[in-house]
Amino acid sequence: MIYENNMYRASRTLLIGAGPSSAQLIRETSAYCDAIVAADGGFEAAKQAGVQVALVVGDMDSQQALPAGQAVAHITDQETTDFQKCLAVCDADVFLGVGFLGGRLDHQLAGFSALLNEPRPVVLIDEVQLVFVVPQKFSVDLEAETPVGFYPMTSVEASLRGVRWPLSNAAMSPMGQIATSNAALGGALDITVDGPGLLAILPRCHLETVLEALDRGFGKTHHQ
Repeated sequence: MIYENNMYRASRTLLIGAGPSSAQLIRETSAYCDAIVAADGGFEAAKQAGVQVALVVGDMDSQQALPAGQAVAHITDQETTDFQKCLAVCDADVFLGVGFLGGRLDHQLAGFSALLNEPRPVVLIDEVQLVFVVPQKFSVDLEAETPVGFYPMTSVEASLRGVRWPLSNAAMSPMGQIATSNAALGGALDITVDGPGLLAILPRCHLETVLEALDRGFGKTHHQ
């Protein structure tokens, strides 16, 4: 991880929150990353998993004792969550997040709101599923009958192909058309959307495939 202009940079960064997770999930997810950043109390989860934390970020209301020499970004403002604080001081081609799904519903909803305001790809992961905001053009190969869900956090126009219940230039919104409880037909699942706001929900076992697809969808433009 490189520190430059008050930003911590890595190709893939794992963010660890204080929400529900397991040591095994953290270790397995960290294998895809170049650096690990803990959001305040997420340091304890990282410690229990035995992974090396490059930076601890937050208002430190949940984390008091840290090892000597541990890098810390102490941000005291109360207008942003610790998850948002991590995104503010880190840069990466893609972020993975563990410990931000499940647990308190208000914390999870705050995490989804942060995704909508984040131009870089972020994948939130728990024991069962992964969640991310779909880029404007996205294609991923999935086995037939893979469960997939798409939920619009705001009004978007989207097309879904390669699923049991496809959509074509559909006006989607939380109070209108959604596309949860869908399934892949097998092969390419293609999505186009006119702007950020559509959450994709897939089984966690497809993390590597999703990361490869996000690399194509976002194009790794912010380090070029």
